[in-house]
Amino acid sequence: MSPPSPPAPHQAEESHRTKGLLRLTMACNERCPFCNVPAEDYPRPTPSEEEQNIELDDFIASGERTLTISGGEPTLLRRRLLSVIRRARGAGVPFVELQTNAVLIDEGYAAALAEAGLTSAFVSLLSHEPAHHDALAGLKGAFARCLRGIDALLGVGVRVALNPVTARRTQTLLPDYLRFVAARLPGVRSVSLSAVQPHGRARQHLSELLPDYDVLRDVVPEAQRVAAAAGIELLNPYCGLPLCVGWAADMARSVEAIEAEGGGWRPLPGIENRDDKTQGPPCQACALRTRCGGAWRAVWTERGGAGLHPPLRRVAPWEPGAEAAPGQQIFRAPGRPTPAQLSAARASVQPTVWLVVGALTEDDVPLLMSSGCTDLCLCLQTAALEAAGPAIAQTLRGLHRLLRLGVSAPDHGRLLVHMRLEGQGGPATSQLAAWATARGAATVHRAP
Repeated sequence: MSPPSPPAPHQAEESHRTKGLLRLTMACNERCPFCNVPAEDYPRPTPSEEEQNIELDDFIASGERTLTISGGEPTLLRRRLLSVIRRARGAGVPFVELQTNAVLIDEGYAAALAEAGLTSAFVSLLSHEPAHHDALAGLKGAFARCLRGIDALLGVGVRVALNPVTARRTQTLLPDYLRFVAARLPGVRSVSLSAVQPHGRARQHLSELLPDYDVLRDVVPEAQRVAAAAGIELLNPYCGLPLCVGWAADMARSVEAIEAEGGGWRPLPGIENRDDKTQGPPCQACALRTRCGGAWRAVWTERGGAGLHPPLRRVAPWEPGAEAAPGQQIFRAPGRPTPAQLSAARASVQPTVWLVVGALTEDDVPLLMSSGCTDLCLCLQTAALEAAGPAIAQTLRGLHRLLRLGVSAPDHGRLLVHMRLEGQGGPATSQLAAWATARGAATVHRAP
C-alpha cells in the first residue's frame, strides 16, 4: 500500500490551529533550562504503545483534522513515531504535525517521516546565534544539527514552522532572528513567537530566563515588520505573550484573540498549565481583555505584573468620549435590558460591549450571560435605594445572582459589573457600595 499523498500547498493546515496533541514520550535528548514539561516531572515518561494506540484511536474517532505529535522529543522513538504517523494518515487524518528539536533528523530520517505521511514539523530553533541556541537547548552542537534537520525536512517537502522560545538573553534579537530565517531558510514561511514560561525548570532561574515585557513591547512590532517584509507569517501562540506586549495591533495573528473572536476559547489538550494564566489589575481597565488570557500567574506574583499595561483603555459610559472610544460599543436602556438591546450586543464585534441599564431582575441574568455583553453598567438613583421599594429589591436580587455567577467565570469571559450610584445617598447607598465591591463588582462609581 502506497503512503498517503500529502495535501496540496493551498490545503496546508495553519500551524496555530492544531486540534489534538499526543505526547509520544516525555524523555528528551536536550535539557532546555526553560522546559515547562521536564522529563524529571514524569515518573513514567513513556506510555505503553497500547495506551498510545487507544489515545490515537480516540483522536481519529473525534473527526478532528490535525494531530500534533509531541514530547519530550518524539524522534527518540523512531519506529513508534513512524507507526503513529502512518496510522493517523491511513485513517484519514489529513494533517499530522511533529513537534521536535530536529537534532536527530538527517536526510534518511526525514525521508522516512515524509513517506509515513508527515505533513508539517514545528521545530524549536531557539536562536540564530549558535551559542544562544545551544545554551537554551542545554546541548552543545545542537544548533548545527537542528539546521541539518530543518534542511532535511524541507528537502522532502515537509512544511516547517519555527518556534524560537524567547528568553532574556535573546529578547532583543528577534528581528535579527527573522532576517536570518529569511536568508538561510527561505522555505520556512511561519514562525511562532513563544516566550519562556515561569514553569518547570524555568522556575529555578526566572531572573536569568524570563524575558522583560517592557523590552519586548518595542521589539515585537519591529519583528512583525521584518516578518511582513520577508513574507513570513509571525504568530503569537497560547504560550506566547499577552496582547499588550507588542500584539495589540496584530490580533489577527494572536491565537487567543482568534479563538475568542470566533466565539469561544477551545481547550488546549496536553498543555498541562493551560489554566495557569490570569488577568491582573491592569487588565481590568483594558478594552481588549476579552481577547487575551492575561499573563502567567507567576508574572504577577514574581514580577508584580511588570511590563503589563492596557494598550487600549476601556472608557466607562459616564466618561467623556465613551461613545466614540475604539474597541468598544455601548447600548443603553432606561430600565431593564430589552430583547433588542441584548440582540444588538450579541451581534457586536467589538472586544468590549457595554450594556447600560437602570433595572435588573433575576430572570435577566441568564440572558445577559449569553448576550455577548462584556461590561454591564447598572445605574441606580440613591433616593430610590434609600426608600428600599420593591423594584429596588428586585434589582438587588438580580445583581446578587449576577455577581455570584461571575466569580466562577474565567477572567477573559467574565461579565464585569459596574455600578453608578447617582445622588447624595445615605447609609443604604454606602452599604450597597461596600457589599458590591466585596462581591466582585469591577467598579462602583458615586456621582452627585
